[in-house]
Amino acid sequence: MRAQPRYDSRVFMTPPWREIYVGDAERRQGFDAAVAEYERLAEAYPLLGYRLDVLPRASVAERADFVLNRLEISDQSTLR
Repeated sequence: MRAQPRYDSRVFMTPPWREIYVGDAERRQGFDAAVAEYERLAEAYPLLGYRLDVLPRASVAERADFVLNRLEISDQSTLR
């Protein structure tokens, strides 16, 4: 039996993207560790009843539009 999602059933995931990946104080893991974590989460979330929406490798504006479209927010101009 699948678990019932505790929060909204949709999860937005951003896949590791080597060309823009940087380490900093909040992101201390290396790229290979980030890929492994992404794969682990991408496998685990559906088992817990969540639906994945994987963000495209695109500009920030395009990714924001992707999220807003998935959330069915029609007037996106008021959000910028």
